[in-house]
Amino acid sequence: MRQYAITGILVALCLTTASSAQMREQRSRRSLRVRMEQVQVTSPDGKVKLTILPSAERLTFTVTLGTTTVLDPSTIVMKVDDYDLSTGVVLGNVERYEVNESYPWHGAHSTAVNHCHGVRIGLRHDLSFIDYVLEVRVFNDGAAFRHVIPGDEGASRVPDEYTTFVLPTGSTVWHHDLGGHYESAYDKDDVSNIRPGQWVGPPVTFELPGGAGYGSITEANLVNYSGMGLEADGRRGFLTGLGHRQPLNYPFELRYGREEGKRLAKPAVVMGTITTPWRVVMVGADLNALVSSDILPNLCPAADAKYFPEGIQTAWVKPGRAVWRYVDGGDGSFEGLKGFSRMAGELGYEYHVLEGVWSRWSDEQIKDIVEYSKQQGVRLLFWKHSNQLRTPEAREAFFARLQGLGVAGAKIDFYDSPAFLDQWIR
Repeated sequence: MRQYAITGILVALCLTTASSAQMREQRSRRSLRVRMEQVQVTSPDGKVKLTILPSAERLTFTVTLGTTTVLDPSTIVMKVDDYDLSTGVVLGNVERYEVNESYPWHGAHSTAVNHCHGVRIGLRHDLSFIDYVLEVRVFNDGAAFRHVIPGDEGASRVPDEYTTFVLPTGSTVWHHDLGGHYESAYDKDDVSNIRPGQWVGPPVTFELPGGAGYGSITEANLVNYSGMGLEADGRRGFLTGLGHRQPLNYPFELRYGREEGKRLAKPAVVMGTITTPWRVVMVGADLNALVSSDILPNLCPAADAKYFPEGIQTAWVKPGRAVWRYVDGGDGSFEGLKGFSRMAGELGYEYHVLEGVWSRWSDEQIKDIVEYSKQQGVRLLFWKHSNQLRTPEAREAFFARLQGLGVAGAKIDFYDSPAFLDQWIR
């Protein structure tokens, strides 16, 4: 009996060994057929690197700052109509390029510098034969990537993303949940203490362990696409989540109700070519590097010349500082608000934001405060609830009235979900 048992074990071991060898052979054969090499992009100063690791099974990337790890190996998951395009990929053409330009800007610098190294990585999904491009750009203060998935103009497809950003052990994270949409208080936590399933809104800013630097995860050039949220996985990772996966926030429910919220759970359909926003990881030795970065405007196209014929110098766009009487005290009467315009002028501020109280005034009163403010060198901006501007006709009437009364512009409020933006696009 004992002899038979030993024989049985030996047979089992032989079968296991043969099975393992067969699996290695299968993997080896597939690796020969499905080629994926490491692709690394380095910043102009050589300090920041984004590396696509050589795995055809699952696209994975890392980000480093000098010898410091900014992101541990992080998986890319890009889906279209439930095809996971980031697994089983075949490497195609790799086209490298450089951008080096500057442009006038109303931001941290009056002249922004756009200097980066980029690469367009041609990929094919081995199952669906969908061809697409993973584009990467690396700057001295960060790295970014996006997907460009060609499609016929009339074709409607549903994109989805689960890309993960994995922070190093010991990172400190400043984050807020989505309960108040973008108006929540930030918490400070060790990344290991952030619970799985906890949602956070971009930007997610973090300090690397040992004071080695800072980073911030966000997005750029969000056009005709769902806004990004991030869901903690409890293992130092934050998963990209588009609008239909994000929890209903309280401001939306308060102002529009749960019935209206049902439509937010439907994935957004994209017509034609799918161009995702840039997924951005800003990096720097200190917080000033993040605050003064030009990376976000650098990743966005120049202003449309149809509406901005002189770029940021276009006459109807006048950035400036504003006073605003809301909940922090001050005389809210008509004469009291004229006093806010006077104080704005004394401060050298360009604007005065008026809350909804203006809607109770007559046209004569509005003209009066407009003229008084003008004498102080101050222009007025009138508040309006977004739910009152849902149709083109309502928007045309509102802006025509402001223009007729001499009001400079509007503060349109309560965009408590990116889904509201589609009504303006249409």
